[in-house]
Amino acid sequence: MLEVKNLHKSFGTNEVLKGIDFQIDKGEVVAIIGPSGSGKTTLLRCISFLEKVDAGEITFGELHHDMAHITQREIRRIRFDMAFVFQSFNLFRNMTALGNVMEGLVTARKVHREDARKTALEMLRKVGMEDRAMYYPDQLSGGQQQRVAIARAIAQNPQVILFDEPTSALDPELTEEVLDVMRTLAKEGTTMAVVTHEMRFAMDVASRVVFMEGGVVVEEGPSKRVFLEPKEERTRQFLRRAYDAE
Repeated sequence: MLEVKNLHKSFGTNEVLKGIDFQIDKGEVVAIIGPSGSGKTTLLRCISFLEKVDAGEITFGELHHDMAHITQREIRRIRFDMAFVFQSFNLFRNMTALGNVMEGLVTARKVHREDARKTALEMLRKVGMEDRAMYYPDQLSGGQQQRVAIARAIAQNPQVILFDEPTSALDPELTEEVLDVMRTLAKEGTTMAVVTHEMRFAMDVASRVVFMEGGVVVEEGPSKRVFLEPKEERTRQFLRRAYDAE
């Protein structure tokens, strides 16, 4: 469904992505793991064109593009079927939870306001936030804000949702609130690519794991196999340290 080939991205002289190949099929949950600075977030930001790519190709559904020479119109078309959940929530501070979920439907998709309101309330109900619909972000906990951000993403009915460390800014209790919502989405067959440090979530929920370090994919495969029988010594070292930290 979504495939990226030979993706390169540098910031100045620092080559962050060194020819990455990445693929996610419909209904898959792919967890992207690895140490800080390995290029995980940059990969998601390049896939969603939040960062300009130096080289690479993308196939998304029936669309195929040279990522370095793609037009803004083509980017908008790809983004129409793609949603992004940020680690810092990125909610509009001057809008209620309901307003945040409605905004993209009304402005980007030209949905009638009453229909957008119904959809937004349904999505807030889905993530357990209907009773906070009229609250502003500053009145919500971090976990509640992230659940609103997820409601905003799924309201767009995207083909794939990209999650960039959605629990990294949360304490353990609030982390579970968000992971429970993501587990539900996974059970419903939502296609997701998740950059995460939550190893148990990655092992239990992801269908496939990609381990990155130094801007390359070191190992990838079915989640249970990668976690229980990693082939690469570097993967084994990383997982040992990750488990010790939990």
